[in-house]
Amino acid sequence: MRILSESLLNTLYGLSGVIGAGIVLLIVFFINWRIGKKKHLFDERYQQQTNRAKARSWDAMIVIYMIAWVIVIIFDGISFSFFLLTALLVLHNMTAAITNMYFLNKE
Repeated sequence: MRILSESLLNTLYGLSGVIGAGIVLLIVFFINWRIGKKKHLFDERYQQQTNRAKARSWDAMIVIYMIAWVIVIIFDGISFSFFLLTALLVLHNMTAAITNMYFLNKE
């Protein structure tokens, strides 16, 4: 005699998986937090180096987007991929401009 239906059991299994994953994520977070404190990963100098690295990677991505944009126009013409790359380039530049203005007004 079955007390629980199959769909209810599947739901319980799914929820237990989500809860288990959440617990694992918390454990990993606290382990990485302790390691980061021991290696001084949260001090000001490390943050400044990380921010510079992120800024340079954004600069490199602008160049990569422009090269990919030209390649798509040459090989694929004006199609969906062209408009997708154009949208990505516009969004990339908009987020860069917004964050730049935010940090300029913050100081």
